[in-house]
Amino acid sequence: MKKTVLIKAPAKVNLYLKVLGRREDGYHEILSLMQMVGLYDFIALREEWSDVRLTIENGFSLPADRSNLVFRAAEALQKAAFQGEARSKGVSIRLTKNIPIAAGLGGGSSDAAATLIGLNRLWGLRWPRERLARLGATLGSDVPFFLSGPTAWASGRGDEIEPATANGPGWMVLVNPGIAVSTAWVYQAFSRKLGLTKSDREITINKFIAHRPSLREIYHRPHNDLEEVTLEAFPQLTQIKKKLLGLGGKGILMSGSGPTLFARFSEYSSAKQAAAAFEKKDSVKVWVARILRRSPV
Repeated sequence: MKKTVLIKAPAKVNLYLKVLGRREDGYHEILSLMQMVGLYDFIALREEWSDVRLTIENGFSLPADRSNLVFRAAEALQKAAFQGEARSKGVSIRLTKNIPIAAGLGGGSSDAAATLIGLNRLWGLRWPRERLARLGATLGSDVPFFLSGPTAWASGRGDEIEPATANGPGWMVLVNPGIAVSTAWVYQAFSRKLGLTKSDREITINKFIAHRPSLREIYHRPHNDLEEVTLEAFPQLTQIKKKLLGLGGKGILMSGSGPTLFARFSEYSSAKQAAAAFEKKDSVKVWVARILRRSPV
């Protein structure tokens, strides 16, 4: 019987996101507090002789080829681990999607990180997380966070990770309006709106690193630089924010480049009640997710 590894890939929200300027490599310098939440994709890895194969379940219109981060993660680790050997190990991957795509929840990056962790076990590589994170950073800016977590500051282009400790209420209501938003478009629109230039970078970074808000300040005054741009493009998000506030949500904010919005609730019952209010009347996708105190991977 072929060896199999099953692994969960959690979503994330950005409790705080500040864009500090343009980088020489074309990315944006950011400072963000990221938090894993209990909405999961599921990945099943089965050892094969040499090939990488990927199948996707749950009806998401995602490619199952080298344009998929999961496929690229498997091939990247395969190449790094077995370079120079006559025969490399392979894998058959089954990805069951629940995290919406292009939603600001980091689903693709989480799937890639979970694939690296799972293959590290499946193939018996025994790579430390730091080594996996270096490889993960070549795949996507958020991948190193998902190899750390569950709460961490992310800086640089998002790939420099400093663990943090979560506090506050234990449940999130996530509301997605069912639209996909391009991360690249949001950052470009934000740069045009504020006139960010590469020359802004050093002074802005130094200023905000020196005055990084405390976790208590963030829980009372959450902030996302990208929210205004996305809300202007999709006015329905403003109505969702107002509704979450009326339902008793705290710390209401857009995650990442959006369009998913989240609100904190201290009790599961109140979070479930708020989610039900959307499910009855609105054509949106809603989840109740626990704020994770430890990484599931």
